[in-house]
Amino acid sequence: MLITNPIFPLIVIIPVIVLIFIGLFIGTVRSHAGMFKKVIETVVTVLICICIYVINLRIMLPSSQATVKVPSLNVLFVMDSTISMWAEDYDGDNSRMDGAIEACNYIMDEFNGSSFALITFDHEAKVKIPLTPDRESITDALEYIYEPSMYVAKGSDMNSPVDEMSRILTHMKDKYENRETIVFFFSDGEETFDSSKESGKDGSKDDESGDEQDDESSENSYASYARLIGLVDGGAVVGVGSEDGATMKDGDGNDIYDPETGDLAVSCIGEESLESIASKVGLEYVHMEDVDDLEDIVDHVIEDATYEAELRDDVENKEDTYYYVLPILMILLISELMMFRK
Repeated sequence: MLITNPIFPLIVIIPVIVLIFIGLFIGTVRSHAGMFKKVIETVVTVLICICIYVINLRIMLPSSQATVKVPSLNVLFVMDSTISMWAEDYDGDNSRMDGAIEACNYIMDEFNGSSFALITFDHEAKVKIPLTPDRESITDALEYIYEPSMYVAKGSDMNSPVDEMSRILTHMKDKYENRETIVFFFSDGEETFDSSKESGKDGSKDDESGDEQDDESSENSYASYARLIGLVDGGAVVGVGSEDGATMKDGDGNDIYDPETGDLAVSCIGEESLESIASKVGLEYVHMEDVDDLEDIVDHVIEDATYEAELRDDVENKEDTYYYVLPILMILLISELMMFRK
C-alpha cells in the first residue's frame, strides 16, 4: 500500500508546476530549433514537471524493518510467586500479582529495545526466562504464573533468589560490559518459609540466648544480598500490598486460614524486609500503590542510559522513495539547460 505525505499541499504545488511547464514550453515554441528538437524539449519539460510532482507527493512504502536507537540495558525481573501475591489489596481490589505484572509491562514499554530476564521465587528460585531481547517471551511467562495450591505451597523464603540473581547478573556483566544492568524486585515482603521444618529441626532456642539471637538474625537476615553489590546499576525493590492486608485463595480456589486462630489468614506487606534487601543491594525501595509510583525511577534509568543503533524487524516504518526520482530530475534539468544554451 502506497502512502503519500506531500511536502507542499497539492493546491499550492500544482499551479507552480503548471507555471513551470508554461514557461519552458513557451521558450521551446519560440526557439529556432527544428521540429524534432522541439518535441524532445517538450517531452523533457513534461518529465521534469512529473518528477517535481512525484517528489512533492513524497510517496512512502510501509516497512517492518528500521534502524532505531535503543537503550543499552539488561533488565532482570525478580518476582515473588507465593500465594500471598494473590491477596487483593493492590490499587483497589486487584491482586498484588496483577500489579507486579502491570509494572513489568510498563517497564518493558519504557525500555523498549532492551533485553530482559525473569526469575520467580517462593521457597526456592527458578529462572523462568534467561536474558532475551524478545519481550514477548517475558510477557508470556508472566501470564503463566499461577497461584499454587495450598497443599504444595511451602511459603516464601526471601533469600532464595540470591544465588540465581548472582549467576544471571554476573553473566550479564561478563558478556555485556557496555550495557547497564537493571533489577526490579517485586514482592510483598512476607517471609513464611519455615527452614527448620524443611531441614527436620525443631527450631527451639534456649531462653537465655533467644533475644540475642533474634536481634542478630533480624540484622543479618538478608546479608546474602550484599553479594550483588557491583552487579547492579539501577532499578528498585518494589513492595506490593497494604498494611491492612487482605485475605487469599490458593490456585484451587480454597480460602487460606490461619492455623493458629482458625480465622481467614490476612496477608500484610512486610516493608522492613524489603527495605533491608534494598539497602543491601544498594537500590531504592518503592511501595507501589499504582504503576505511576515507578515513573521517577524509570525516567532516571532512561536519562542515564546509553543508546545503541539496532536494526529491528518488528518496527512499523515508512520508507521514502523520492530519492529514487531525484537523480532522474537532475539529469532532466541538466539536459534542459544544455538544450537551452544551444
